[in-house]
Amino acid sequence: MRIFNSKMKYYLCLIVLIALGVASVKAIAGRSACRDPVELGQTYPHQWDPTKYWFCEKPNENALEMDCPKGEAYMHHLKTCIPWPNWIWKKPEDPPTLA
Repeated sequence: MRIFNSKMKYYLCLIVLIALGVASVKAIAGRSACRDPVELGQTYPHQWDPTKYWFCEKPNENALEMDCPKGEAYMHHLKTCIPWPNWIWKKPEDPPTLA
């Protein structure tokens, strides 16, 4: 008896590839690598969680993940956290360098 037929192998491979793709996308999420001097001291949107943002603290070190205060979301055009009722989704912009 064959444990895996060709269809099962296909679906198993597909699931593994999707899981790897999701993991790599989540790892980046717009995180700055802070390699360009203009990035230092700047904030950038977390592309999957509007209650978080990235902050470039040190050169050549990945940006730190920061949390907005409770009840607020990061508005990247304003470069600050604002109350949820005022937050509007806008397409996030990538920083000059990505981690």
